[in-house]
Amino acid sequence: MHLSTHYYVLSLSERTNKLYECFRDTVIDVQNRGFPVEPSAPIHSRVDSADPDGQLRDLLRDVDRKFAGYYQQEPLKLVVVGEERIQSVFESITVHGDVIIGRVDGDYTVTSPRDVGKIVWPVVKEAMSGFGANAMRDLEIATNANRVALGLDAVGRWAGVGEGSTLLVEEDYHVRGSIQKTDDTALISQDVDVREVVDDVVDAVIDQVLATAGNVLFVGPGSLKKLARIALILRGTEQVP
Repeated sequence: MHLSTHYYVLSLSERTNKLYECFRDTVIDVQNRGFPVEPSAPIHSRVDSADPDGQLRDLLRDVDRKFAGYYQQEPLKLVVVGEERIQSVFESITVHGDVIIGRVDGDYTVTSPRDVGKIVWPVVKEAMSGFGANAMRDLEIATNANRVALGLDAVGRWAGVGEGSTLLVEEDYHVRGSIQKTDDTALISQDVDVREVVDDVVDAVIDQVLATAGNVLFVGPGSLKKLARIALILRGTEQVP
């Protein structure tokens, strides 16, 4: 399992606990198989108790168990949202600690899915970016050395054979379609799976780069206009024909 533009969000509180399935900043509120999870009785933290957070711990264990059903079916990375105390208790009981890639402090359980997407997507983008602000300089150097694939078709082909070191892509760049592989070469296809909520060939390319230990940097709209909106720096001394 690797980082992806497709991920989960758990939004936690004492009153209600929500699961979201996310594609970049597009957020789908899951309302099935136990979600949202609510306590059977109001939660009270008793300072005179041997376990003041016992009720909360039981609630969050229930959340973690129900999340496990989704995770087992589709193992994706997770962002956890909640107040500091809630997050601390969840961290102490969850069996999914190794898939958490980011946390957001605060109670956002009454926040709209649209706004949740705006809050959590920057956290995921930061987790995906394994390098610093020198990427544009590296792009210029690689371009001069003819080690850059430009445009979605070329980027898809090179990413498909694992030669992508660093991918730069405009954050609002989406292309409806998918990737087909023929003779180990990735080809862009306009065919889509109508069962998929999001079928974005750009995200498919991003996932390929990340799956082969490459890095991804999202840049502002128009930043790569002269480079067909997407560019892939190749590994080592590999050159584009």
